Amino acid sequence: DGNSGWRCPACQNASVQVPKTYTCFCGKVHNPEWNRNEIPHSCGELCGKKRQCLDCPHLCNILCHPGPCPSCPAFVTKTCECGQTSHSVRCGQSTKIHCSNVCGNTLNCGKHSCTQVCHAGKCSPCQLTVQQVCYCGSNFKEVLCGSKEEFSDGFGSFSCQNICGKKLNCGRHNCKQVCHPQPCQLCPRLPQVVYRCPCGQTPLSKLLELGCVERKICTDPIPSCGKTCGKPLSCGSYEFIHTCESLCHEGDCRPCSHTSNIYCRCGFKKKDFWGAFFLFLIAAITFMCDKRCNKKRSCGRHKCNEVCCVDTEHKCSLVCGRKLNCGLHRCEEPCHRGSCQTCWQTSFDELTCYCGESVIYPPVPCGTQPPECKKTCSRPHDCDHPVYHSCHSEEKCPPCTYLTQKWCMGKHEFTSFFTFFRTLIYEQLGTYEFVKSRFRLLNVGDCSPCVTCCLS
Repeated sequence: DGNSGWRCPACQNASVQVPKTYTCFCGKVHNPEWNRNEIPHSCGELCGKKRQCLDCPHLCNILCHPGPCPSCPAFVTKTCECGQTSHSVRCGQSTKIHCSNVCGNTLNCGKHSCTQVCHAGKCSPCQLTVQQVCYCGSNFKEVLCGSKEEFSDGFGSFSCQNICGKKLNCGRHNCKQVCHPQPCQLCPRLPQVVYRCPCGQTPLSKLLELGCVERKICTDPIPSCGKTCGKPLSCGSYEFIHTCESLCHEGDCRPCSHTSNIYCRCGFKKKDFWGAFFLFLIAAITFMCDKRCNKKRSCGRHKCNEVCCVDTEHKCSLVCGRKLNCGLHRCEEPCHRGSCQTCWQTSFDELTCYCGESVIYPPVPCGTQPPECKKTCSRPHDCDHPVYHSCHSEEKCPPCTYLTQKWCMGKHEFTSFFTFFRTLIYEQLGTYEFVKSRFRLLNVGDCSPCVTCCLS
């Protein structure tokens, strides 16, 4: 059939490589002798080859034979897919055995059993839902039983991302951390936890030496050192950090009374704002100046012209619109540098020459010129002279180049003229010197006096 390989003339079995030795069908005997009472090319002994069925342990028990071994005729006991029932079937039977009992195997969750009828393959994942509680115990959600989301570490199953709110070990304050798996931390106001004043500049041991009352429980006030707080505020800038000017105190610091400089997006202008309003301004709006960007866009043809521009690439969003190489379509890509890509449009019609002899088969790229044809031009011509030029795609044919004999203007003699040259003389030129030069170029010879007489 044209493919490489070798086909056995006895059993018609095809192999990729040509065998170098001659054996019987089962392969036990080399160069088997011919016996009238046996199959040709057979050794006459038991085949003994392994059958094609993968789970069959029995060897072929018929005489050496061509072709594949038949299915095993022995009967074996096979269990169904769920393993609950057994059946006696032929060893060569490849189909799986299914009973009508419920599977009952344990599912992936390890808690529930499979409720499907005896089936092949693994059991489907458990589809029952389990309700989970978050670490802080305020939110619940349902997940599939046996999934990774069902994992629990003893404190809960997931974090709801809300404030924990559990009572701390002091019994007076609540936990302010986000819902977390570990036990809540110690109360941050316990006497054994607080060692410094609220601003953190002076140890409490020094304040006790000055006569401050020792703290017993977490609700007792933390002694103040009387110094300026000095904690950095969030309204500061990179140039100058604002600090709290109040005396050492507990709780949050008061709003800032200073002014801050804020720059526009492009960094060209800046404005002064009051500290508290500065924070609101950053969170609510972005300060933009009125400066227009004069940089060239990526195309190199247009300017950016954006107000308070922060773009670094300055990509041009306009359409290129230049004509493609086909001369029919325009570039629809974003404005770019360099030459445009070739026109992607194609025609699925055949492109032929004028006479139809030469053909370019589809797909034909847009702008492809008609093929060149070596046949003689078949268009109708003004004169009845033989045509010497080939088929062309131009609308007008070239001038006729057939050499004819014509009388001179005075009918004194016969002169050989190219038809197209005669047209030039009569219709366009009319000067003796020009006619004389053209005759020399055409190697016809010098003009005769009668031509001069006629043109004069």
